Amino acid sequence: MRLPLWLVNRRRFLSLVYLCLLSSLIVFIIFHIVDYISNIKQPSTGSYRRRPECRCDRHPLPTIDLKIISKIPKNQSDVCSDYATRRGPNQRIISISLYGPKENKRFLYNSTIYFLHELINDVNKFFSDNFILRIHHDDAVTYPDVICPIECRYSNVDFCNMIAKRYIPPKIWRFIPAGDPLVDTSKSLFLIHSS
Repeated sequence: MRLPLWLVNRRRFLSLVYLCLLSSLIVFIIFHIVDYISNIKQPSTGSYRRRPECRCDRHPLPTIDLKIISKIPKNQSDVCSDYATRRGPNQRIISISLYGPKENKRFLYNSTIYFLHELINDVNKFFSDNFILRIHHDDAVTYPDVICPIECRYSNVDFCNMIAKRYIPPKIWRFIPAGDPLVDTSKSLFLIHSS
């Protein structure tokens, strides 16, 4: 027995509607998964202990569960450096801004570097209980001359390059760790004067 034409067309129409709905659901799920995976920071496969510009390796960090880091969205985990991120959660930070003559007309390179070394010594003396000094800098501070020797000598100092974040005024850089999900802001210091 043959079905009437209106019933056959109705079945085809309903099958087509169901197929479209199912396809849309599958596409939505795939895009949602791809978007979720792309927002997760994948731990880098290279050595986190060596900057490409430096010849030395930094001090090894204690092993942490990389799942903790991978759950943080990439735009929130790239606040300072891979090394700083691998320090893990609950970091206690002392943060300063270090910017050059473009922003500060009184900038004197040699005296600034001298006082930076004095600050590092004071941090090690007065805050020796796992405080980390984050130095947010522009291109006035060079890697081979200043950053590499300091980072390789002191395990509690991180230099955070701010050249890519020029839209943030240099005097505000020292407050950036307040937005870092790995920093314990209740136990961190954001120094008031910087140059």
